[in-house]
Amino acid sequence: MINRPILIILLGYILGIIIGLYCKISIAIFIIPIIVFNLTIKFIFKKSITKNKKLKHYLYIFNIKKVILIFLISILTSNTIVLVLNNKYDILFKNIEEAEYIAIIMEEPTIKQYSAKYKIKIESINKDAKKFKNTYLYLNTKNKNLKVGDKVKFTGEFLEPEIQRNYGGFNYKEYLKSIGIYGSVNASQVKIVGSGKISKIKLMASKVSNHLKETVTKNIKNENNRNLLLGILLGNDDNLENEIKENFQASSLSHLLAVSGMHVAYVILGISIILSKLKFSKRITKISTIILLIFFIFLTGGTPSVKRACIMSIMSIIATIFYRKSDIITNISTSLLIILIQNPFSIMNIGLILSFFATLGIVLFNKIILNFIKRPIYLSGQTLKEQVENIKYDNNKENRLTNNKKSKAVIKSLLKNFCNKLKEIISVSISAQIFTFPLSMSICNKISLTFLFSNILVSFIIGVIILLGFISIIFPFKICFNILEMLLNILTKIAEIFSKVAISNIIVATPNLLLVICYYIIVSLIFYIIFLRKKQSKRALEIMFLTFVDKFKSKFLITKKHLLISILLIIILSQSVKLIPKDLKIHFIDVGQGDSCLIITPKNKTILIDGGGSRADNFNVRKKHTTSIFTR
Repeated sequence: MINRPILIILLGYILGIIIGLYCKISIAIFIIPIIVFNLTIKFIFKKSITKNKKLKHYLYIFNIKKVILIFLISILTSNTIVLVLNNKYDILFKNIEEAEYIAIIMEEPTIKQYSAKYKIKIESINKDAKKFKNTYLYLNTKNKNLKVGDKVKFTGEFLEPEIQRNYGGFNYKEYLKSIGIYGSVNASQVKIVGSGKISKIKLMASKVSNHLKETVTKNIKNENNRNLLLGILLGNDDNLENEIKENFQASSLSHLLAVSGMHVAYVILGISIILSKLKFSKRITKISTIILLIFFIFLTGGTPSVKRACIMSIMSIIATIFYRKSDIITNISTSLLIILIQNPFSIMNIGLILSFFATLGIVLFNKIILNFIKRPIYLSGQTLKEQVENIKYDNNKENRLTNNKKSKAVIKSLLKNFCNKLKEIISVSISAQIFTFPLSMSICNKISLTFLFSNILVSFIIGVIILLGFISIIFPFKICFNILEMLLNILTKIAEIFSKVAISNIIVATPNLLLVICYYIIVSLIFYIIFLRKKQSKRALEIMFLTFVDKFKSKFLITKKHLLISILLIIILSQSVKLIPKDLKIHFIDVGQGDSCLIITPKNKTILIDGGGSRADNFNVRKKHTTSIFTR
């Protein structure tokens, strides 16, 4: 912790955000006096501290190498920023209904059947440029011909985003906060009045994105394959059919449609191969990779997952340029801190949470799992390594291998590499799942027991799709797109097959927050015990645990009789609690067409009255409005 100051700042920053979001109180009145008192003790009473052992001990505990001071300042900063921004989100557009807007188009639109949705940066509203400047909205209009950088003028009605209407439901307002959007505005007519001030890198990214879409549209005939490829390359799955999205989600492959660390790794690999073939030096290759990764962030829309992956990769590359050792924990902390400084509400973004927790799982547990499963494979009583060594060419004895033995050596070498690759894929998948498992239950109310098999099959083709996808944009050969279509068909089929397996989509109740916290504490303890390097500390921990067990035995488990009585008492008490009558509870649930009524009787029986519904076959009330009916 002391050697990683960025981690300390990050932890304080996160704590300040959480207090501001959920407690909605300013902690300045508590922290400022503590900081002032701490500095006063250090600078004014420095001499008395050195003489007084108690004060010296206090200073040592309270301000070990300024860790606590940095932590408190970080909490105070983020807490203040969140409270100010939250207040701004609540009141800025409160009294705005129909008004005249001047804005700049910032991103490529999401095209729907009868309309288009644009992200816009406000220049002024009703000629008020100071109050609303540099705030972001979504513009919904029938005009589909607007381009990034266009300065537009229109009269529209501001629509405040919906909040969570039921327990466990979707809070659109909080989601928009996590991406820095205040709401949306509807406009029938939009007039272009010039060109707005926008960064050149964004304009270039927009042109490249349009070129990519045009090339893919021109060369891939199947619409589903076309939208799937664009979703994989750019992370934009808005135009993908709902059925395909659901198949990917049910088969635990939805991460393929969100640009993340895997995509960035293949992009870096492709850049390195191309630049090395062009005889660039290693230093120029690394600097060029950093520049292209920054451009890649803008190309993919700057989602939290791609920002995290690119920032971590850039930091690792910079470390190698300056001949420094890259620290993975510092890289993760820095990337998350940059994202949260840019927008503190990003902490509520589901993509960000899953991305960072999956990365933490891989960092903490990948080596453990890989060492466990990476055992030598035995064939005919020998390890694969021994067999390969036995059939190698022996220069000293001038014994040449026959063609048959040479081919066997090649086959066994390839088999060994394949097995190692397979084990790496398994270890990465399991380690990522360890840390995201309770989050998947809490967020999606689903678990999949086939995630390992679907990810193994996909891992052998997804890299080819990403690399070939970007290469084919530069060199649009027909054969490249034919191969891509074949691979995309295989990918879609894998997702479809695994989505239909019963254990791929098990619906579960939302776990209690306390259980989730206990899960992560236990997982952290397991990691701590396994990787505890100091033998003395490990021994002390074991002694403490064994002492506790001995005390428990001596007080409660003296004889088998006492043990039996204790078990019986626990069973009786646990069953007695269920017999205690509870209050009658009636919940009214918004299902879009009125109110549904959920009654929970004193004996914990549930009665659902009027669950809502629609005559349309494709309408699902639970997915549209609530998850609380099925998670109680």
